[in-house]
Amino acid sequence: MLAEVIKEIRETEGKAEEIRRHAQAEARQIIQEAEQKAAELVRQGVAEGEAKRREIFAVAEEEARTALVPVQERAAADVEQLRAGARAKQEAAIKMVMERIVRTNGHS
Repeated sequence: MLAEVIKEIRETEGKAEEIRRHAQAEARQIIQEAEQKAAELVRQGVAEGEAKRREIFAVAEEEARTALVPVQERAAADVEQLRAGARAKQEAAIKMVMERIVRTNGHS
């Protein structure tokens, strides 16, 4: 009877050890799957973030181009005004120099 009890205890311990090993293997499998899922979620998050960054950048670039058009138009108008003013002053300066040259020589 004692031998049977010891035998049952050993069998129970063996079963417990087998259950423990199985549980550890299962736990490792669960951890591995969780790590793979986490890595995939990170990859998806990075990809989504990169796509969103590109989208935001494209929108900002388009807004900048749109805002640049009136600035370029104003700059072109300012340049034209400066050129016109410079032409007028140049003509006046040429006329003034010509008048002085003619007066200095006495030929008028």
